Amino acid sequence: MENDSEDDIDSRDSQQSSDAEAPDRSPYSDENLDLEDVAPFNFPNSNSAQTPATHTNRTLQQFADDCKTYDIVPYVAAIQACQIYALDATKNMRWIFTGGDDGFVRKYDFFASMGGKTLLTQNQKHAQVESVQKAGVIVSYWENEEQPLPSSIPKPEKTNGPSEEGATPIIIPEPPVQELKMSPVYSLAVQSEAVWLVTGMESGAINLFTVRHEEGKCHHVLRQHKAPVSVLKITQDETGCVSGSWDKTVLHWDLNTGQVVREFSGHGSQISSISFRPVTTTSSCTSGQSSPGSFDPLFDAPEDMLTQSNDVLLTTSIDGNCFVWDKRAKNSIPRKMTPPERTPPWCLSACWSANGSKIYCGRRNGTVDEWDFLSGKCIQTLKMPSGSGPVSYVASMPNGRHIVCASTDNIRLWNVAPDESESYKLAVPFLIVPGHHGGTISQILIDRNCRYMITTSGNRGWEGSSTETALFYEILPITE
Repeated sequence: MENDSEDDIDSRDSQQSSDAEAPDRSPYSDENLDLEDVAPFNFPNSNSAQTPATHTNRTLQQFADDCKTYDIVPYVAAIQACQIYALDATKNMRWIFTGGDDGFVRKYDFFASMGGKTLLTQNQKHAQVESVQKAGVIVSYWENEEQPLPSSIPKPEKTNGPSEEGATPIIIPEPPVQELKMSPVYSLAVQSEAVWLVTGMESGAINLFTVRHEEGKCHHVLRQHKAPVSVLKITQDETGCVSGSWDKTVLHWDLNTGQVVREFSGHGSQISSISFRPVTTTSSCTSGQSSPGSFDPLFDAPEDMLTQSNDVLLTTSIDGNCFVWDKRAKNSIPRKMTPPERTPPWCLSACWSANGSKIYCGRRNGTVDEWDFLSGKCIQTLKMPSGSGPVSYVASMPNGRHIVCASTDNIRLWNVAPDESESYKLAVPFLIVPGHHGGTISQILIDRNCRYMITTSGNRGWEGSSTETALFYEILPITE
């Protein structure tokens, strides 16, 4: 190979630098979709000193678990002409999937959106904050259709054998083509490498679609719910899923057989959220208010086994009930987290703290209840500013001190455990996360490395308005 001239090298370096600043496509190629060790993507205006160049997808972003606060900045707006009900992403955040009121499942390329050149129109920018300049890059979409029952599929008529010579031939009519009804995507969950995903239907059915091969083809339907499936969560081993419905039931499915393993009964209203307890490596998650053996004996497991297992399930319903279940226990009676007095009967979202020691539950009256998991006691109630509206979604941050609270007016990063030395303890205990204003937040997704956050706006078929937008954020830990 001939040696390159200095001019050629300078020209090539300049071109590479230009491409790095504004790449045309995702830096993640298809061959890297299954890999877990993926280098982080550096965005314009990001602090590269806080984002190490050698982090795997198994570890948190540096300082994310012990920082004082976070800087969460939106860069991308994926605008849809409908309310967005459901959201999920692959393990490495390559693909983002949304579902909404119009009955379509949409697939976005996350990194092409964050680092690409597709910009919002001037009219679209008016409704966004200054940092949001880019549009979501949609890769594909497909219909979320109600599949007919096997017994309702018409069969062709049988003939009586060949007709006699000279007789009129028998014409076998073709079975009529059955039109499939579109269903809003009330819930959605995707396998970690986007091999398949499941969607919740209006009829109560759950469609299983393939994604990597024969994208958008429904291969199986799980049927037992009698009303819209409002929540779907895939188990950690990805051999099952847990679904919640408007029919007030929670079901645990075996995806290998398509059968229900267990039914969790006890809620008196539509199921609004389901979350698995984070797995902890030590039993140090017990707080000062907890004591050995303080947990109800209905959980037939030792305390260490209980606190270190993701078999503990948290479910909430519209009427405000918050139940904790142990999937391994034979007894199906749940542990109820009793809300404080004069709390309105309403809850759309609840979450665990990073180490599983606390539970946070959003309320209609603009408050968030904080419970200690083992003792079952309410520790404190966080009150949003007057006029903020109901808290429609809550999510916890890995430092154990902050939670993200979504109200109608704004999204707030709330410090639930400020240090004595922090000056803002005496002032406002939260920061406004820019981007969202007005409308109901239906979902908040924070990736497993705490580098990115995605929010969607929609009322999930209940009440509230929508901005019809999904926002893509970057998260930067602040240590000082």
